[in-house]
Amino acid sequence: MNINGKFVTEIHEFEELEKLIKNVFLTERELPQQVFQEGFGHYMFEEFDWAMTGEFWDSIKTLAKKTNDEFILAAVLEPNPIDYFFYEFGYYNWAKLPVSLSENEYSNILELGPEENSADAMLYNSDTVVWLSPSMKWAVWGERHYGICVLAFKDDNDLALSSLLKSWQPLNDVVISWVANNFLEQKISGEISNKFHGNYSDDSK
Repeated sequence: MNINGKFVTEIHEFEELEKLIKNVFLTERELPQQVFQEGFGHYMFEEFDWAMTGEFWDSIKTLAKKTNDEFILAAVLEPNPIDYFFYEFGYYNWAKLPVSLSENEYSNILELGPEENSADAMLYNSDTVVWLSPSMKWAVWGERHYGICVLAFKDDNDLALSSLLKSWQPLNDVVISWVANNFLEQKISGEISNKFHGNYSDDSK
């Protein structure tokens, strides 16, 4: 596998991108906690598995072009990018994706795994993943455990971008059903549901 130009290999670049991520996300948290820094809101949802398809890429690429971003960072937070991935394979499972990438090219990069273990490709071994761009006007947090991705916008001026997202949903019964599909008997507790509504409903910003 040739990772050059596809994944982050140098510590200084990793640290710069990590700063970008921490300006947007509360990385020590997980859903249904609030995972976005203050100032982000207007949340929209999609299924996590869909984020691993070319259609998802086409969706967020449209946002990036509107916000004049040249690339989108796709970064796996769990498994740990340092203690696990870099330690085992010598590079980070973070990819700087030019907005010129096609749907097929995006899918191909997600399937690129280390030569010694292709099962560690982002497509297969990614529990928590974020997607964001340098402008930080929007960002996506995804968790495989709950089967969803959450997209948030930085401020009200960027809310008009939501009209570009045809399949994304506000927090509603459909989204809660996506979450429930990952639990025994496809049911979630009232506590989990209430936390999602408390943190991600339209009036929770």
